[in-house]
Amino acid sequence: MSRSTDIEHAIRINATLSLLHQKQGVAKTVQVLCRQFGISRRQAYRYIDIAECQENGVMVPEPKKVFTVKLPLGLIKQIRQQARRNGRSISDIVIEALHYFLTKR
Repeated sequence: MSRSTDIEHAIRINATLSLLHQKQGVAKTVQVLCRQFGISRRQAYRYIDIAECQENGVMVPEPKKVFTVKLPLGLIKQIRQQARRNGRSISDIVIEALHYFLTKR
């Protein structure tokens, strides 16, 4: 079985939280999750554990798509170093930089 995407994960956590707020009980919530998302009982319990730690649910991330640009080699090197130094992905570094650039203009 393949791993769920970040979007699927967020949707499932929010659905679990919604079911828990309906006060139908954990057993009924597990049943509904298994049927609705085609997941195992074990995975349903994992979603319950995660959802119980979230008061207001989680934000569903926006879908991402590959976007190719040409950058100077020195800039690429700096971006990779920054990502490594902070334990983040190159995409996260570039997204943050572009958001900053676009909102500060």
